[in-house]
Amino acid sequence: MKTEKNEVKMEIRGETEVVFTRYFSAPRALVFDCHTKPELMRRWLIGPEGMVLETCEQDLKVGGKYLYLYMDSQGNKSGVYGTFKEVIIPEKLANSENYVMDMSTFDPNAPEDPGATFESRTFTTEGDKTLMTHLCRYGSAEVCKMMLETGAADGMAECYLELDKLLVEIV
Repeated sequence: MKTEKNEVKMEIRGETEVVFTRYFSAPRALVFDCHTKPELMRRWLIGPEGMVLETCEQDLKVGGKYLYLYMDSQGNKSGVYGTFKEVIIPEKLANSENYVMDMSTFDPNAPEDPGATFESRTFTTEGDKTLMTHLCRYGSAEVCKMMLETGAADGMAECYLELDKLLVEIV
């Protein structure tokens, strides 16, 4: 299988929604597994420069929780956590997403922010490729604007280049 640098396309919908699309040169079930199996996620889901995915815990079912924490070389951590809202293997994955910026105040048992980001990823087979459609509905126009201004699409594109490399290895 040949690695292709598929581009992340972004469509802004209104003030709070962004839809990202990206093709992968691999079967849908494998692309889905790379988004849901911690042992595979650790191999491609890179964080900001110099950070590694240190914690990758999840209960992959509707109502199940997840926690993904990144750590830098000084031991500083940040990440995301939430609840799975929809799980249709290997077709769709939807979840809430809350941000962990300060570990000293993080309580994994605290109620989720009612304004949490909602995400869904749909995986569709198109010929010998998989199209992933990733919807992000942010809690406010301000959060959406901040995510766009801080380069969320660029970070996602970098991660997906790592995923391309992994897919070549495991197909």
